[in-house]
Amino acid sequence: MLMNSAGVLAVVKRTSLASKRWDAEYGRGRYAGELPIKFTETIISTVAGSDILSGGRGLYVGCGNGRNFARLASCGLDLVGIDQSPVAIAQLSARCPSTVGRLWCVDLEHFRPANKFDYLIAIQVFQHGDEPATARHFERASELLRSGGVLFLRVNSASTDVYFAHRVKHTTAGGSFTVRYTQGPKRGTDVHFFSKQDLAERLLHCGFEVEAGPSEDRIGRKPPQTGMWSQWEVVARKP
Repeated sequence: MLMNSAGVLAVVKRTSLASKRWDAEYGRGRYAGELPIKFTETIISTVAGSDILSGGRGLYVGCGNGRNFARLASCGLDLVGIDQSPVAIAQLSARCPSTVGRLWCVDLEHFRPANKFDYLIAIQVFQHGDEPATARHFERASELLRSGGVLFLRVNSASTDVYFAHRVKHTTAGGSFTVRYTQGPKRGTDVHFFSKQDLAERLLHCGFEVEAGPSEDRIGRKPPQTGMWSQWEVVARKP
């Protein structure tokens, strides 16, 4: 275990296949020059409008190289960031020198903070893995939040037009499904797509009360890719 300047304890996990793949993606310029997503403004306004959250500390899971993290931090959010990609952490550290001591190269399952957080941000992270793996992400979020803490979540919607070649591994009665990609940057990995019903049930099962959403953000892919990419956005509180 190690402790950074923010007083956060963490176990730094050995490099995994997933982290190597993300290293390659960030090395090729993933998210370079891209603007933060609009959901960051929801996070900023929600935190600013709450006396508890505005004076509290947040955890950004999957902070990457900082396209969203940097925007949030620039607005005064007190954030700790974790990501399993050393390349992403290095790029974010260089981009925002003020984050030194607040970033950890560790995955969510192996992260062990000294204290719980007032809010947790997970943008396009909790969809990685099959259904049991994604269920564990929600459970860990609940474990890491204090009572009254808030989860800001953005995950794949089942209405997405899955673009790269894949096979469907599993479907649920509620309309969710997991794919194993056979081509593209996520080749060989499992990614889950949530129906609105299953997402609401997953949050309830993990003890969250939805305060806003789920609302769906649908984005047309840039040519030559085709179809729509859809994401659910939710603000939920742990009672």
